[in-house]
Amino acid sequence: MSPSTSLRACLVLALLTGLAGLAVRLAVPVAPVDQDYRDVVAFYRAMPAGSGH
Repeated sequence: MSPSTSLRACLVLALLTGLAGLAVRLAVPVAPVDQDYRDVVAFYRAMPAGSGH
C-alpha cells in the first residue's frame, strides 16, 4: 500500500466518521438539563478555586 493510498484511506475514514457523528447528533434529541444537574454545578461553583479534585 503506497503512502498516497494510506492517506486517502485515512481521509475517507475521517470524513465518514464526521458524517456519522453529525447524523447521530441530528437524529438524537438533546436531553434538557434537569434540576439535579443544576444543583451539582451550583455546588461546585460555590467552592473556592483549587479545592476540587
